[in-house]
Amino acid sequence: MSSQPSQSTSASSSRPPVTLGQTTHLDPGAYIRGTHAIAAGEHTLVHPRAQLVAAHGPLFIGDKCIISEKCIIGGPIQSTSGSTSDPASKTSSAPGIESNQPSPLIHQGGAGDVDDEERDPLKTVINDSVYIHPSSQIHAGATINKGVLIESHVTVLANVKVGAHAKICAGVTVDRDVADWTVLYGNGNIKRQRKTQSAEEDQTELVEMLRLKAMDKEREGTVALLRAAARVASLAKKK
Repeated sequence: MSSQPSQSTSASSSRPPVTLGQTTHLDPGAYIRGTHAIAAGEHTLVHPRAQLVAAHGPLFIGDKCIISEKCIIGGPIQSTSGSTSDPASKTSSAPGIESNQPSPLIHQGGAGDVDDEERDPLKTVINDSVYIHPSSQIHAGATINKGVLIESHVTVLANVKVGAHAKICAGVTVDRDVADWTVLYGNGNIKRQRKTQSAEEDQTELVEMLRLKAMDKEREGTVALLRAAARVASLAKKK
């Protein structure tokens, strides 16, 4: 759905206040959780079954982003049984990739513990032109900088900063900061630079510019399809 800037889409006090840019599409099939504020800029797409979580702190998403299906942004999510939905604490969904790195947000219990509401909030930031592919998780407190590409089944842990135009390959758990223009793959310990201080620099920037333009086209086309499908479904209900 679309919303005018500075308007809240929250219809109930049990949902967080949500502010969307006028041209942003938050699909009706997406899930909103938590009590802190959620804001998204212009021309951003949030797919059905994506989850925006503001339980641990506020969540900001910039302009021209794509948040794909089954992504969890601002998690991990505490279940009713007390367990935490966190792929970083078990074998990754991607074949051959395993991580036992615990999330800093997993509640371990103890006499001195406090509830999430009493802890300092962790702001989660997704900057402009970020593409997050399906089934990836960005934990609360993480910062994803401009132009980052995150492939499927990636987990970015709390307080990690991913540099501008970096690429995180499928199945990686990111437990430390990633520099600008870095490709991270394997078990998360293999890196290479996409951009070097050489004659290839201009070509790399051109390729990146074309990728971002293609991403814009994909986002615009997908939004048109989702809105058309919603209209058809609405008409079908009226019949």
